[in-house]
Amino acid sequence: MKYIKKIVIYIIILEAFNLVIGLFYNGTDTFLSFTGFNDPPLYYDMDSLYGVTRQKNAKQMMHYPWGGIVNEINSHGFRDDEFNDDGVLVVGNSFVEGFGMNKEDRFSEIIEQELDITINNAGSGGVWTPIQGVVLLEHLLKSEKLDCKKIVFIMTPGEVVNIGKRNPKNDSGRNYPYREGDSIVFHKAKYNSFGNNLSLPSKVKRFCKSLLMFKIFNTFKYYGAAKGKRKELDFDERKLDWIVKKIEEQKFDQVIDIVVINNLGRMHLNKITDYQNNSNNIRFHVVQFPDELSNYFVANGHLSEKGNKVLARILKPIFKN
Repeated sequence: MKYIKKIVIYIIILEAFNLVIGLFYNGTDTFLSFTGFNDPPLYYDMDSLYGVTRQKNAKQMMHYPWGGIVNEINSHGFRDDEFNDDGVLVVGNSFVEGFGMNKEDRFSEIIEQELDITINNAGSGGVWTPIQGVVLLEHLLKSEKLDCKKIVFIMTPGEVVNIGKRNPKNDSGRNYPYREGDSIVFHKAKYNSFGNNLSLPSKVKRFCKSLLMFKIFNTFKYYGAAKGKRKELDFDERKLDWIVKKIEEQKFDQVIDIVVINNLGRMHLNKITDYQNNSNNIRFHVVQFPDELSNYFVANGHLSEKGNKVLARILKPIFKN
């Protein structure tokens, strides 16, 4: 029994030390509710436009990789500082958002520092598709009247393959746009599963995620080499043509740089470099991401700090021109 008491005392001391470290690095943000990839509160905003923007002007604590990462959400619903009209707007999924990374370690912040420019990062994780990117561009540039000098529209191989495909399991709880025929239409959720309040079991669960033992577990879980298998994928050129056409129809003042990051997530699009685009307002780029597994977190396949540095190096010439 005395050994059990000693173990309990040691654990309490370690957790107190863990709290002090948290306060040192994050201040009072240490006490923010932990959230996950698909968890409330604050993570998703039930927005009728694109369905996966964060709740605006909010703070969230993501529960990995070590001790949690504070996400500060701007007035547009994205994890970045307030957008600057003189900056470059970049749109894309969780790879663009830098999911799981400290903000300063994302590829966009690395490029900002190296080129001395401002990048407005409108990346968003979740069930993201290029169709949401099209709707987002229209909303930010026309409704919100952002006047960014350059637009970079990033697509991953999985997005290119699945253009227009719906995700039925999310139909009941999330709004989002999708393709129907030649049009973009909006799915209206039957109910809102996200909110600002937490149940007692959820509070207990999230509190446990702040404990030292959980952080040690996450360190082993999210670091190391990923184990994803390389996939060879074919894509439908007509679907890619449709996305390009939908962007063209908006008649934006800026030239849009569409970038496909081939081999990202170890998904390789066959013959994507042969794709031709004849638009005067759209420049189409294909960049190749290297195959090393060490660029990814071991558990979820998102880019690690090293992977973001690699992505910054690959994308830098596009942001520079």
